[in-house]
Amino acid sequence: MAKMNAAYQPQGLIFYRINSKENPEVVRGFLEKESLQVPVLLDRTGGVERLFGVWVHPTSYLIGRDGKVRYRTMGVVDWNSLQGTSVIDQLLKER
Repeated sequence: MAKMNAAYQPQGLIFYRINSKENPEVVRGFLEKESLQVPVLLDRTGGVERLFGVWVHPTSYLIGRDGKVRYRTMGVVDWNSLQGTSVIDQLLKER
């Protein structure tokens, strides 16, 4: 994810990780160990998870420039693959 963040940030793409209902200290320890350079938002109550209907972890959402969900996928995705980058590139072309 950090690689994708570095590659696409100049084009206006922002990556966030949302962690749901986990102890902030556990999350902090994981981030220190993994050295991720992507912002992590803490959903302490699971409200965001419920709002978006997440029932599989991980679930990925791509939000368009208009603030609407443009793409959703459940399960692990290799965003560095041709399939992953083609979805992102297509959405970045939209204005």
